[in-house]
Formats: sequence, structure tokens, C-alpha cells
Amino acid sequence: MNTKNILVLAPHPDDESLGCGGTIKMLTQAGKRVDVIFMTRGENGFDAPYQQHEQARAELASTREAEARAACAVLGVQEVEFLKGVDGGLQNQPHLAQSIAFVLNAGNYHRVFAPWLGEAHPDHAATFRLLQRALADTGLSPSIWLYEVWTPLLPTDLVPIDPTMAAKREAITKHVSQLAVLDYLGAFVGLAAYRALSCPPSHYAEAFLTVDTQTFLAMK
Repeated sequence: MNTKNILVLAPHPDDESLGCGGTIKMLTQAGKRVDVIFMTRGENGFDAPYQQHEQARAELASTREAEARAACAVLGVQEVEFLKGVDGGLQNQPHLAQSIAFVLNAGNYHRVFAPWLGEAHPDHAATFRLLQRALADTGLSPSIWLYEVWTPLLPTDLVPIDPTMAAKREAITKHVSQLAVLDYLGAFVGLAAYRALSCPPSHYAEAFLTVDTQTFLAMK
């Protein structure tokens, strides 16, 4: 079995593109297999989510799933799966750790990307914790690459993404429903430009906190 597979855990459709889209594209262009697991379908991605009726949430979930698949196609992702957790409620769904563990065992991944623990969005922090539980159950030891979306991290690694910045932009623009809510494209192009200040002469970069599994499991 290929031991060079790479898994990306994304709390919602768009986190894969915002947090590490440029790096994903670099990996797939280099011939690596990258799969993406979405923890939710992003059904509450409205300005005022809890004022929406169930039909509107179901329609948005379908829209965002299609947007995510389109973005992942741009990035060269092989397999896309949705665990269908509740958007905004991942901290109350510990059973999803079993689903992650199943994916980890089946895919034999040597590297896993996930949000870092300090993320302000509770679903992002919950995804971190769910991955901890899953790895503790499986006994696997992939390297862990933690990425930033809502809250900047103190990076151990900066990946220059100038050659794949166009793909990152294109992938972000596939998330049309969310661009109507906030200017994610402008924000994350700006973040990539800011991160590149620390790794000249690149113009764009993505930041990661990379740790081994033992260190990851001990993080609190």
C-alpha cells in the first residue's frame, strides 16, 4: 500500500482552500495523493444561521458540498468525503473520532493536515480534538501539519506557494456562497502575502505548526 498518502481534515467546505490550498496543490502537482475529509457540510454558513429554516439549511449544505468538490478538483484532490457532522456543533459529537479513525486506518496516511487548537471557531478546535482521539485509538503515527484560518498561529514551517497561488485563488472562488458572506478571497490572499514576508523572496506563503504524533497527542 502507498505510504505517501496525505489527508486534510477540514471543519467546513472552504477551510481546505483557505488554510492550505496552495500547499495541497503543490503536493498533488508533485504526484502525491491528497484526500480531504469535511467534518460538516457547512449548513449554517449564513449571516444569521439560526434564523434560517431547515429547508434553507439543507439547500446550503448541498450547495457547499458541490462548491467543495469543485474547489478540491482545482487543487487535484483524489478523494472527497463528508462526515456530515453538525455545523457549529462538532464539540458535541465525539463519535466522529471513530469516523476519522476508520479513514486513517483505511488510507495509511503519512501526513495529516488539521486546524490548530488555538482557532477561535469552536468547530476548528473540535476538529483538532477529534483527530487527537482518533490517533490515540488507532496507534498510527503520521506527521501532523496544523494550519490557520480564523486565528494566526506561531509557525514552525512556512511553505512558499507562488507557483500555486493562482490555484488557491481559483479554489477559493469556487466557494461562491461564502464569498457572498465575507471577503474570504481578499483576506486570505492578504494573509498569504503577509506570511511571505518571513520567507523572501516568495510573494505568497502558507504557515503551519508541524509536530510528530506523540507531541500532537500531548497538546492541550
